[in-house]
Amino acid sequence: MAGRNLPFWVAVWLGISSVVCTIDALFIILRPHTLPGGKWNYLFAPYNLYIQADPGYKDLKDAFVVGQSLMNLVEVCLNVITVIMHIGGKAQLTSLLLAFMVNTMTFSKTVLYFLISSGLCGGHNYVSLSDWKKLIFLYIIPNGVWIVLPFLCMVATGRKMLQCMENDETTAKKLKSR
Repeated sequence: MAGRNLPFWVAVWLGISSVVCTIDALFIILRPHTLPGGKWNYLFAPYNLYIQADPGYKDLKDAFVVGQSLMNLVEVCLNVITVIMHIGGKAQLTSLLLAFMVNTMTFSKTVLYFLISSGLCGGHNYVSLSDWKKLIFLYIIPNGVWIVLPFLCMVATGRKMLQCMENDETTAKKLKSR
């Protein structure tokens, strides 16, 4: 049933998200070797810019950043399972549910990271507010993607699941009236 299939763009997002989350987790887990001057820094060169806006990423004592990175790996595993189920075509409704769940995780984790990093939770020292251009282009926009796209995936997969439930309910009523 086509109505139960995971939208193609959601499956693509899960794949892209898996690659980026894996790289992000490796950057954190392999610190200090991934930081400027480290032996593997050349593999993570874009982070040299990012840590100018988010110094928490270079703070080796920040347990929250490490925990968030470990959650990235959980997220990657769930993304891969979801895409495999989708490609296999056997458990379409389950892949919709997993896609909804993992995007809810991504959305929530990123919102929490924003809150922890902001002055709202007393973490204003995590984000460098001195240069607004860096803040917007190196922190808000890149991290905002991890709020907007998962939210759109939640809406798309949530709608599909609701349609499936409504269709099943309509079918059950038709069968019952016979």
